[in-house]
Amino acid sequence: MADEQTEAAPAEPQTEVVHEAAGGIKRRNPFLVFLFTLITLGIYGIYWLVSTTRELQRTTQSAPKPWWLWLLLIPLVGYVVGIVYYWKYSKALEELSGFSAIGMFVLWILLSPVAMILAQIELNMHASA
Repeated sequence: MADEQTEAAPAEPQTEVVHEAAGGIKRRNPFLVFLFTLITLGIYGIYWLVSTTRELQRTTQSAPKPWWLWLLLIPLVGYVVGIVYYWKYSKALEELSGFSAIGMFVLWILLSPVAMILAQIELNMHASA
C-alpha cells in the first residue's frame, strides 16, 4: 500500500518557453517578441503590451492600467490615450530598471519595434536578478 502512494504519475513534457521569475517578470526572447508581432500583424504586440503592463503593475507604482488600450479604438481620443499610456509605461520601466523614461517614450513614439525589443531586454534583466 505504501508503494502505491509513492508511485509518481508520469511527468508531462514541458513546452513552455517563457519562464517566470520570483518578482513576476517573465523572461521572453526579445527578437521572438518582435517576430511574432510581425507575423501576427500586431496582435501579439498588443498581447505582449498587456502582459508586460500587468507584470509592471505587480512590481512598480507607475504602470498604466491595461484596459486603457481599449480606448485606443476611439478616434482622436486614442492618440491622447496612446501618448499617456506609453509615457506611464516608460515611467514604470524606469522605476523598475533605471532605463531613461524620456528615451523609452521617444522610442515608443518614433520606433516602436525598437522600444519593444529594448523594453523586453530591460524586463529580462530584472527577471534574472
